[in-house]
Amino acid sequence: MSSPSPVTVLFARGMLARLVLWPALRIAVHNLWGGPESAEKQRWLAGVIVDQYEDHTPHTAPSTSQSQFLRTVPDASYIEEILLQIMFDEFEVTLEDNSAYDVARDVVRLWEDVCGGRDTLVKEWEGQAERIKGNVPRVEEGTRSGSDSEDIDDDEEEDSDDDMSVDVPRLPDHSRHRHGGQPEVDGEGFTTVCRKGRR
Repeated sequence: MSSPSPVTVLFARGMLARLVLWPALRIAVHNLWGGPESAEKQRWLAGVIVDQYEDHTPHTAPSTSQSQFLRTVPDASYIEEILLQIMFDEFEVTLEDNSAYDVARDVVRLWEDVCGGRDTLVKEWEGQAERIKGNVPRVEEGTRSGSDSEDIDDDEEEDSDDDMSVDVPRLPDHSRHRHGGQPEVDGEGFTTVCRKGRR
């Protein structure tokens, strides 16, 4: 078995970093929705995507045949289908936020970059992944997808209760407002609601 090409290695590094930045997958891995082997499934997912492109690795300098090469490479829709299927099969997650398509689009862009000999995206994503390492992923309903905007540090979690995207209403504590005695019931059997001090 031959060793992987430098393009494949660079692409795999970028894939691993991009998946770490995907909030939906980070939440699934953090909460072990894929079971105790959730982190391994994340790496396996990166391998599945890399395998889709490995047969399309350019072995020569760019030429006129590269236009044919670029047409046969998996597109964003195909990669999105793979991401959605694996998220459902392995993590029991159904995504409806278009984040899988955003990741798929980034994968296609990454492939084009590494095939062109550029490592800019790989380094950028690896840097972002390193910065969010150890952060707790936060669930936000109805927000856009993003790479690291849904993450908070453990310290920030305690200090920023007002940063939460979902406001949970506090229920009134009726126990301290009760006056002695039974509730008032009218002639039809309904409990009468009285304002404070009008009993």
